[in-house]
Amino acid sequence: MGLNFRNSTSETIFVAYAYPDFSCSPVNYATIGWYRIEPGQSRQVWSGYAGGNTFFYYAESDSYTWSGGYYTDIPNDAFNQCWDSDCNDCRELGFRRVPVGSSVRNYTVVLISSSSRSKKGLIHLRTALPTKPGKRLVRRVPLKARKLASGRPVLAKRRAVPKKRRR
Repeated sequence: MGLNFRNSTSETIFVAYAYPDFSCSPVNYATIGWYRIEPGQSRQVWSGYAGGNTFFYYAESDSYTWSGGYYTDIPNDAFNQCWDSDCNDCRELGFRRVPVGSSVRNYTVVLISSSSRSKKGLIHLRTALPTKPGKRLVRRVPLKARKLASGRPVLAKRRAVPKKRRR
């Protein structure tokens, strides 16, 4: 059970995500990263029941970026911090929203590079294309998180983003 990311590209991907955390205020989300995912591999980032929660994520590789309109400051080294934390040497990155249905125990975001690899109609799986270069996004802030079912972030095996990838 949990939240997983699958790399269906030919490049190594680094993922950061946000999860509900009621010790954070005024935005009840914490961000955590960086998870390195090799081509063809999957990584569990949330352990426990994923259903009924809303998560946010940002991912990048050498050639692709998966981003959205929910912006926050993220460090380049491994981190676990509240959404609105101030930090030095951070990048402002836009996260995508992932609402998980309440009946879903295990959810996977599949990061793909082309629409030919897309799968539709599965409630426990979401395929995600990279963000189009130059696409303007509306800036948003996550709404207050709902009470979540038991679960926790997976803290092991996080890394820093390689210097050549930092933008």
